[in-house]
Amino acid sequence: MLTCDHVQAALSARLDGEPTGIDDDVIDAHLSTCLECRAFYEDAARFNRSLAFGDATERESVPDLSEAILAGVEPMWRQQAATRAWNLALARVAMVLVGMGWAAWAIVLLVQSGAHANDVLGQIDAVHERLLSEAAATRCALAFGLFFAAWQPRITGGLLPLFGALWTFSFGLSAKELILGELSGSSALQLGLLFLSVLCLLWSWLSHKGWAIVSQGIRSLTASPHS
Repeated sequence: MLTCDHVQAALSARLDGEPTGIDDDVIDAHLSTCLECRAFYEDAARFNRSLAFGDATERESVPDLSEAILAGVEPMWRQQAATRAWNLALARVAMVLVGMGWAAWAIVLLVQSGAHANDVLGQIDAVHERLLSEAAATRCALAFGLFFAAWQPRITGGLLPLFGALWTFSFGLSAKELILGELSGSSALQLGLLFLSVLCLLWSWLSHKGWAIVSQGIRSLTASPHS
């Protein structure tokens, strides 16, 4: 037997867009004769409309803060990008200058090697000539590395360990002479150029993308693990 409770449940389902389980003609016929169910249906429909209108009003009243946020953040991004660009440009110029120092030293060694250093007997010292040639080749390679890093800053991360290790071991092997004040001028020049090379490469790497990598590493180390 169809009761008002059944009809009102079906009316609620109809308003919610769900299956009623009762034929619509039967529901409409009941509404035409039952004042209680008709009043229930009208109240429920009015309540649904008020809810829908209230949700729309709330959505319209929420301010859109995206433009304000972007307007406040964009100048900071531009300033940071400009700072990184300037630092990277200066680092590239510095690498070119230090590379020119290595190249000039290599040319001097090649000239000395071409002069055929003679021993006390007036004969060609082949060992000394070979050492000069190898030293010149090493300095040419270091100069080329700096020039290439100035052209392609993305490779500075790969050159840093090489130049850093070369300076570290050179400094360690020359520490005794440095402490005793017996360090030769060429050794001091080599240590100085290596140190400047490491600084320029580090400067370029940090300006290019190093700060982002360092910040990400710090965040990963300080982050608390999820339980």
